Amino acid sequence: MSKPIGVRIDSKQEKIWHRFKEFVEEKYGKKHTVLGNELVKALQLYLELYEKASNNKKEPETHIVKERAGDIELKSFKEVSYDLLNAIITARGYLEQMEDEVEKLSDEAREKYDKLRQTLFKAQKIIQDRIEAMK
Repeated sequence: MSKPIGVRIDSKQEKIWHRFKEFVEEKYGKKHTVLGNELVKALQLYLELYEKASNNKKEPETHIVKERAGDIELKSFKEVSYDLLNAIITARGYLEQMEDEVEKLSDEAREKYDKLRQTLFKAQKIIQDRIEAMK
């Protein structure tokens, strides 16, 4: 049997609560009977991450949480960084394959293309530095 509990949320944090309720409603098409279960899952996940970090005597490593086939999968910050690096390198490769087509672009479009290439290069450098710092 379920039991109602009440908590107070600071007005600055209220947006998070509304986002969580919207997430639950989008996932299940309703909030009634499932909101509490999803909140308990979120709290369990938080506690497990905290306990894992406490056992290692350090702050919890940032994790990306994603849902897959109803289970929760944690990906380490390092693993996500490698995934992001691969995506950036792939995007840069696609842009380099378009070099011949760039010459046909208008000056404004070519400027945007160059800015995109520069931004991807900077992003790649940032991610590579972050990965190196984690080693």
